[in-house]
Amino acid sequence: MKKTIALLGLLVCLSSCDVAKQLAGTYALTQCKYDYQSISGLSLAGVNLQNITSISSLNPMSAANLLTAFASPSGSLPLNFTLNLDVTNSGTQTAILNNAGYILEIDGIEMTQGLFNQQLHIESGNKNVLPIAMAFDLKKVMSGQSLDAIKNLAFNFVGIGDAKSNVTVKLKPSFVMGEKLVTAPNYIPISFTLNNK
Repeated sequence: MKKTIALLGLLVCLSSCDVAKQLAGTYALTQCKYDYQSISGLSLAGVNLQNITSISSLNPMSAANLLTAFASPSGSLPLNFTLNLDVTNSGTQTAILNNAGYILEIDGIEMTQGLFNQQLHIESGNKNVLPIAMAFDLKKVMSGQSLDAIKNLAFNFVGIGDAKSNVTVKLKPSFVMGEKLVTAPNYIPISFTLNNK
């Protein structure tokens, strides 16, 4: 009986210690510095636009497919990419990420939001890359706006337009305590500019 009580006490202690570690790690994560690093796996309407700087850089078939997707008043216009953020921990506590909610805004318009599971441990004084995969239908998000407005926003974001694209990502880290999801009280905003010609 005494051994059982001792074992239960040890389990409770370990559980409490783990919760305390998660809390401290999540708080440390909210104190980290976040910077835009890169976008990878970029495609629009199924056309690979990674490292493409203008429409003329595309082969004729890809350019035709892209322009057709914009010209069509119906159908979808999927934008897929992975946003890579540099996360720098200048504090004294290890920053821990298990999962987080996110909101993506482009030029002040909310494009998508969701949750992602990503294990990330950043020791004090270190930096790591946080990749966030995103996918959404531009025509659905911007329904009610003109095709020209959609094209301008998309081309500027992917780097083949004539103007810059202002991007904001908001992150809200969370962790599981028992069967309950505990989230940070506030979003962490990260803003940057793309296609700054």
